[in-house]
Amino acid sequence: MGVSLVGISVIIPMIRYDTWLDEAVHSILNQEDVSVQVVVVHDGIEPDPTKSWHTDSRVTIVHSPARVGQAAGMNLGVRHAEYDLIARLDSDDVSSPRRLAAQVAYLTSIPGAVATGTRVMRIDDQSAEISELKYPSGPDVRKHLILQNVVPHSSLLMKKHAFYEAGGYDPSIRQMEDYEFILRLALLGPIGNVDELLTQYRVHPGQVSRGAAPRGSHIQKVLIARKQLSKNLGDSYLNYAIKALVWQAVQYLRYYKIVKPGYERKS
Repeated sequence: MGVSLVGISVIIPMIRYDTWLDEAVHSILNQEDVSVQVVVVHDGIEPDPTKSWHTDSRVTIVHSPARVGQAAGMNLGVRHAEYDLIARLDSDDVSSPRRLAAQVAYLTSIPGAVATGTRVMRIDDQSAEISELKYPSGPDVRKHLILQNVVPHSSLLMKKHAFYEAGGYDPSIRQMEDYEFILRLALLGPIGNVDELLTQYRVHPGQVSRGAAPRGSHIQKVLIARKQLSKNLGDSYLNYAIKALVWQAVQYLRYYKIVKPGYERKS
């Protein structure tokens, strides 16, 4: 009798066809020691049946004729997920063949954990390595989330029940939707980062994550979620207030290009 493999539904929202998308999809189809369902959310893009992965039995094509954005696209993708574990990958990023199996093992080793990320290597538009995107690793990185998002979105693996308990992504915000969601997810239990380079994050001029405005509803909702997590972890109000001021100041510095965002820095 064969060994039953853990199943994971991986959501890949996309807004264009390119070789990076093909690389992203195949990096999930080539995962080792797990069963995968790849949910490719076509956000305002017509499905292309000529794609080599389009007819793979492990691929689920989800089509939104109108553009709905990252948050709504993720929610739509999760509704088509067949498995109890949900992973995320951006359409221009790449997963190591060992990524999901390593994350499953790590997630099950942490009591009460609801999600994990991984260490991340930045790559350029030609897939050449640049440098590691430095974030803390370990079984519970939630205290670091109060200062910044330390769980790279493309490396996220979570329990499906936690996704729904957290309320899913907020489709009313079009920027920082990943950070705001992860903050709410962290209210439910530990979030760890596997201490291995298992995800490749592509840096290129067309990234959706570039140029987030330093003011707006996304900022206010992130601040509310940060405050809730800070209280949940027993942080003092003074510590939270200082971190909130620092974070808001950094958003302005990034927006006006006084400092570079983390994914653009060399170390």
